[in-house]
Amino acid sequence: MKLTVQDIFNFPELSKLTLVAGRGGLKKEVAHCGILDYEYDKDVSNKYYDYNYQMDGGFLTLTTFLYAKNDPNLIYDAVKNLVAKKGSGLIIKNIFKLPISDNVIRYANHMNFPIFVLNDSYPFFEDIIILINKAMERYNSFYYREQKVNLLLASDDKDLRTITGLICDISTSVQDELLVMTMKYKKGHFTTGMYRDIESMLYASGCLSPEDAVFYYKNGIMFILSVNNFKRDDIEGLVSPYLDILGEKLIPDFDIGVSGIHNIREELAPAIRESFYALKFCSESSRPYAAFDELGPYQVILPNTQQLNVQNYMVSYISPLEKYDSEKNSDILATVVEFVKCGGDLERTGHAMGQHKNTIRYRLKRAGEILGLNPLSLGDYERLALAVRIYICCSEPSASNK
Repeated sequence: MKLTVQDIFNFPELSKLTLVAGRGGLKKEVAHCGILDYEYDKDVSNKYYDYNYQMDGGFLTLTTFLYAKNDPNLIYDAVKNLVAKKGSGLIIKNIFKLPISDNVIRYANHMNFPIFVLNDSYPFFEDIIILINKAMERYNSFYYREQKVNLLLASDDKDLRTITGLICDISTSVQDELLVMTMKYKKGHFTTGMYRDIESMLYASGCLSPEDAVFYYKNGIMFILSVNNFKRDDIEGLVSPYLDILGEKLIPDFDIGVSGIHNIREELAPAIRESFYALKFCSESSRPYAAFDELGPYQVILPNTQQLNVQNYMVSYISPLEKYDSEKNSDILATVVEFVKCGGDLERTGHAMGQHKNTIRYRLKRAGEILGLNPLSLGDYERLALAVRIYICCSEPSASNK
């Protein structure tokens, strides 16, 4: 994941930064950071080697414009030079109260070159550079966000201070309206090289906004899509631009689960869990992904599967069928599960299992004898179906996701 100018602008430690121009360039990557001193002072341009700016773009520049305090027009020349060198942005610590001319602002806006003003002596440049360099290290660390997500999921939901800090560690630019899309690779090991290729493709497409986050997560990819206000509320419309970029060749290689839309950034952890829950139902979805909001009663069951009373309820129905199948080498449990998946429809169940409906009826009757109920009666079916749905929720979606 790339560190952007937007991410730096959102650092809590830099809350006193004011954006004065170049808002259109906030998604630019920051790969280097340094101090501009006299590099663009015409009077000394032959004496100072332009060392800091030999990088190939992606440079965030910090300056006080000391050399321009008697001639603010020099600021315009410096900005033009930084833009020409593919700089990512400029932070001016304006301790000399220099005016930023309309020409500078118009040029920066036209070139989408972000300019920030810091009208305060603190933080010091050294502190800002350390802050940004540490952020670049984190963003370049392949497993950093995976670790932070795991800590977030393990945190106490009531500990808002910890949750807020972890969300900021994952991405400083996450907005209040968000959804999470998790992709799990189905064909073995998802290598770092494979991930880097997909990440580069996504960034090159321009579909990722500064408020989005994409990173490696447990043999797959996690997307956090966020804005101040989604322009639409249909999940398909929100995720399809990203899936279109991946294309028909890549999408079949992944199980994809999508959370519901959440309206508070502190609900990132529940959104991530919802995307995990949806992963369990990818094989049953007619689309390339499964959406948590479309899981019906499973939406209630999934978050509660580890509760002891829920587990005991499931075991009381499922265990006798497992034992019978083991002893008789039969498919009673598989038939019951498919019957529930098919909404209690005998013909659909038979078609799904490649069996005549009378065979299905016989197996259900045998299941009823084992459990002391009638799967074809409404009341008993609902009792059995609840246990089966818990069983489905507790099962792994596929071997690749274990």
